[in-house]
Amino acid sequence: MAGAGEARIETVDGAVARLAVRRGSWLVGRGPDAHLRLHSDQVSLRHAWVRRDARGTWVSDAGSRNGTWVNGRRLAAGQDHPLRHGDRLEFGPVGAVYSDGDSGAAYTRTWQRSSSGGVAFGDVSAGTINNAGRDVNNSYDNRQHHRYEFTTPEGEALSLMATGKGLGRPIMLLGTLMSLVGFGLFASVVFRFMKAGSEAMSAGSFTAPPSLLGPEVFGGVPLGALGFGLFVLGGVVSSIGLVMAKAARERRRRSGRR
Repeated sequence: MAGAGEARIETVDGAVARLAVRRGSWLVGRGPDAHLRLHSDQVSLRHAWVRRDARGTWVSDAGSRNGTWVNGRRLAAGQDHPLRHGDRLEFGPVGAVYSDGDSGAAYTRTWQRSSSGGVAFGDVSAGTINNAGRDVNNSYDNRQHHRYEFTTPEGEALSLMATGKGLGRPIMLLGTLMSLVGFGLFASVVFRFMKAGSEAMSAGSFTAPPSLLGPEVFGGVPLGALGFGLFVLGGVVSSIGLVMAKAARERRRRSGRR
């Protein structure tokens, strides 16, 4: 249970649930491993993450079905959003309030949705927050849901490489390393060829420059051809890892929504 001076997240709909937000990562969801467990069928098993470090407190959606909202704004999956005292959160239909223990303020925020779809904020005492929670919960079914995806394949690949789980991620890393090594080998051969040609022209010599494919290695295979082949093969391996990582992510999302 959160103490008076601790940062905390407290639900305002139905039975009150609290999470003392200390340094580290805390899972919000319906599953048995959640640190803040919410008993609603519209809350995913692994719904959101709350993190606290020296900079402050952050919340991010874990790919939930019904989304994580902060002050009326839905977060994209995996997007870290800073929390401030009085911020209103919604995990699916379940409303909650973040309180920063350092501020010690005795108020929080509430809202009401206007007929035009906007959100109006105001400072209210803690005693009125339950009414605010009911208003938000009643308006939940009228909300339009949006799916946020990466806008470019490159961004999705980098995200999966940095945060993905399963066998796909190391395969992607291996493929990327192969491509980098291959590119370096091929670039060194081209640079060596250009340097030799430049030195020959400066010296007025007409000797033949070294082969564009570089010296032969491994029983007659040109170094340049080896580097180019490694570069292409690394791209293929990375693509295979990307497909595997995306499939693993979708499986985790589906399991978290059940």
